Amino acid sequence: MDTKQLYLDNQYLKEADGTALWFEFTDLILDQTIFYPTMDGQPNDKGKVIIDNKGYLIVDTWQDGSSIHLMSLDTFPPDTKGKKVHQVIDWDIRYLHMRFRTALKVLTALTYSMLKGTTRINQTYDTEAWFDIEVETLTQQDVESLIAEANKILKSGKDVTFSYIDREEFVKDSNLMKICKGKLPDGDKMRIMHIDGLPSQLEFGTNVANTSEVGTINYKTTLTKGILNKRVNITLSP
Repeated sequence: MDTKQLYLDNQYLKEADGTALWFEFTDLILDQTIFYPTMDGQPNDKGKVIIDNKGYLIVDTWQDGSSIHLMSLDTFPPDTKGKKVHQVIDWDIRYLHMRFRTALKVLTALTYSMLKGTTRINQTYDTEAWFDIEVETLTQQDVESLIAEANKILKSGKDVTFSYIDREEFVKDSNLMKICKGKLPDGDKMRIMHIDGLPSQLEFGTNVANTSEVGTINYKTTLTKGILNKRVNITLSP
């Protein structure tokens, strides 16, 4: 069952309708959704769905192949399949994740352009985020310079845009492949994130439309996670 991912086309959608394709107890799949599933270090959206004027809290969202599952606290009614389902996301949670996500992607791009390094993984929480830098040597000055440059870009108010290219075209681009370390998701089309002055990169998360929305990146700590991996923890302030 294919679920159209509305959040990829419009990351600012707070409400939308869908049709129930399948359900089982507290598990629901729609033909299209604004709920982002836990994926690639970004936490899932929360919110509610409304069926026949009754609300059901959505506490988890996950992806299974091409299907996105919305998990409720309550059991859905037995006649749910085929019904119209109105979706409402918790915008405060989503927007915070969008701000963190863009901050991390700016840092990923700068790690590549400034330090000639890549990032192994990143993770966002509701109050902080971290990413792992893969370089042999990382000094405190390197981290501080990286974050200072990221904050300049955020404050400059650069647009964040996206385009799609064929998988084959993506594979032929050495820079795109190096930044993502050759780890491509399934699918024929790759979604590319563009911020003026930064290397373009693969991105299927939700992001703000302009870097000025992110706020300020605050450096928290750096931890050594092996010979090559250095984990940098950050927070955000308005």
